[in-house]
Amino acid sequence: RITPLNLSEKKISEIINDSIDSLEIPDNIKLKIQDSDFTILCDVKKLETVFTNIILNAIQAIGNSEGSIDIKSKNNKEDIEIEISDSGPKIPSEILEKVFEPLFTTKEKGTGLGLSSCRNIVEQHGGSIYVRNNPTTFTIILPKKIKN
Repeated sequence: RITPLNLSEKKISEIINDSIDSLEIPDNIKLKIQDSDFTILCDVKKLETVFTNIILNAIQAIGNSEGSIDIKSKNNKEDIEIEISDSGPKIPSEILEKVFEPLFTTKEKGTGLGLSSCRNIVEQHGGSIYVRNNPTTFTIILPKKIKN
């Protein structure tokens, strides 16, 4: 179910921080956020959902081990690139290409809708989302201006 975008301008750093505030970050995980003080025209609530989902997956992947989640942003000419990396185990290669498929999950209590909805939200903004390993990194590319 895709709802229309409710567009407003907001700093990427504020959207990421609001996402983090909605989560409980365990003491064994260090969060490193590189300054991302640039503004984007977006649906703030929907992008918060994307970041919350990916960060929550990273927390679950790290589990009880000592670990870290790194969030870096780059302000390119036409778009903004956000990378969220974690020190958890890599995603097995046979699963890597399926993680954005609806209803695909490796979790006992997962619905398989989290990353699928992340991709839908990013694409609705005219952007793209990728995942790679070593370390597990989700890259989100969003245009600064949304084309109507």
